[in-house]
Amino acid sequence: MLPRGFLKNLDAGLIGSSGLLALIGLASLYSLGRQDPSGWMSQFSFNQAMWLVAAVILGVACWTLNYRLWDRFSWALYMVNIALLVGLLVAGMTIKGEATMRTLGAGSIQPSELAKVLFILTFAGYLARYREEMDKLLFLSLAAAQFILPFILIMLQPDLGTAIVFIIVFFAMLYVSGVDWLTVFVSMVALVSAGLAASPFALKEYQFKRLISFINPDADPLGSGYQLMQSKIAIGSGGLWGTGLLDSPQSGLGFLPASHTDFIFSSICEQAGFIGGAAVILLFAWFLFRVVRIAAQAEDLFAVYIAAGVFAMIAGQAMINIAMTMGLCPITGIPLPFVSYGGSSMLVNAVAVGLLLNISIRRRKIMFG
Repeated sequence: MLPRGFLKNLDAGLIGSSGLLALIGLASLYSLGRQDPSGWMSQFSFNQAMWLVAAVILGVACWTLNYRLWDRFSWALYMVNIALLVGLLVAGMTIKGEATMRTLGAGSIQPSELAKVLFILTFAGYLARYREEMDKLLFLSLAAAQFILPFILIMLQPDLGTAIVFIIVFFAMLYVSGVDWLTVFVSMVALVSAGLAASPFALKEYQFKRLISFINPDADPLGSGYQLMQSKIAIGSGGLWGTGLLDSPQSGLGFLPASHTDFIFSSICEQAGFIGGAAVILLFAWFLFRVVRIAAQAEDLFAVYIAAGVFAMIAGQAMINIAMTMGLCPITGIPLPFVSYGGSSMLVNAVAVGLLLNISIRRRKIMFG
C-alpha cells in the first residue's frame, strides 16, 4: 500500500532526468533509422518506443510495491539470479557483432542485464542484516562469495562489460556499508589486477584486441581500431551545435558500428554537438544527485544500500560508456543507461527507477527543497 501523501514526496527530478535521457535516445534512434540506406535501423525507434512503454508500466509497478518485500525473498532472488546465469551458459545463444551478447529465447531476454538489479537487491539485504558484523572475516568472506559466483558465471559467457559493472556495484555497496576503505581498495585492486592478468586467456581474441585498441587505434585502423576512430570522427564532426537530427553521415550512414547501442553517445554528439553531449552528461549528474538525496533520506539501511547499488550501476555504466566513445578507456560493450537501444536494459533501468521512487515516497522528512 502506498503511504499517505505519496504524490507529494514523489521525486520529480529522478523521473524528469531519466525520462529526458530516454527521449534523447529515442530521438537519436529515429534520426539514425531515417538516414540508414539499408533500412536495417528503421524499426529501432519504434521498437524502443514499445520497450519504453513497457518500462514505464514496470517502473510504476515497482514504485507501488513496498521495497521491503524484496528483502524477505532476497535468497530466493539470489537463486533465481544464479539459475538464469547458468541457463544462459547452457541454453543461451551467442550473438556476435560489435560485442558478444548472450540471450535466452529469440534474442529478447538478456539475463545478464537482470542480474545487475537482482544482485543489488540480494546484496543490499545481506548488508542490512549483518552490517554490525562486516568487520569480521567470516561475514566479509560470505559477502565476497555472494559476488564471486555470479561474477564467474558472467565472465564465462564472456561478458566483460557486465562483469566490470558487477565489480563497481559490489565494492561501492561494501564501502557504503562501512567496511574499511583500505580493505575495499586493496581488494578491488587485487581483483582488477587478477582480471587483467587473466584477460588474454579468458577473452576471445577479437575481444582482447578491442580491449587494448584504445591505446593506439591507428595501429589497426581497419580492424580493432576502426570503431574507436569512427567514434572520434563522429564526435569531432558535431562541433558545438551538431550536424542536425537527420544529417549525421558518420553514424547515420553506417560508418560508425553500433551507433544505436554502445556508441549512441557518439551519434548524439554528431547530431547535437558539444551542447547535446554536455546535456546528456548533465542529465546523468542530475539523476545521480537525486539518487544521493533519496539515499540520505531513506528510512532504513536496506533502502540506503539499494540506492547505493543503483547509483554505482548507473554511474559506472555512464562514465565507462562515455569514456570509451572518446578513447579514454577500453571498449567493453557497456550500453549507455536509458539511452542505448535495448529492451532488457530499458526494463532493468525502469525497475531501478521504480525502486528508488518507492524509497523516496517513504523517506523520513524533506531535508531541502
